Amino acid sequence: MFTFGKSMSNAPLRLIYTLENIADANQINPAALLIQAGVGAPTKQFKKAVQRNRVKRLLREAYRLALPAFKAQLPLQGMRLNIFILYMDVHVLPQEEINAKMNLILNQLVKRIYGQA
Repeated sequence: MFTFGKSMSNAPLRLIYTLENIADANQINPAALLIQAGVGAPTKQFKKAVQRNRVKRLLREAYRLALPAFKAQLPLQGMRLNIFILYMDVHVLPQEEINAKMNLILNQLVKRIYGQA
């Protein structure tokens, strides 16, 4: 994913994504859109595991809150979207600001995907 994926940034978040066609692979249960997501915090910015885990918890919560609106904007058939979100800043923002940044970067992703289609 890091090799072949495309990326976009909106400080302090960096989103790496790939979009795959899975229409042939899953004939039994064709879903409108499959989304696989992951979050990460680099060891370079956060030396202690406690700090990295806290940042990842904040990112997962922001993604969970933004997911219903994000899915509603992406009615792609037979596609799988793989997303990985990295927190790239040294200072941890409050949850409300991370939520706002997450919504912003996911909206940018929707615009970029529809620009390609």
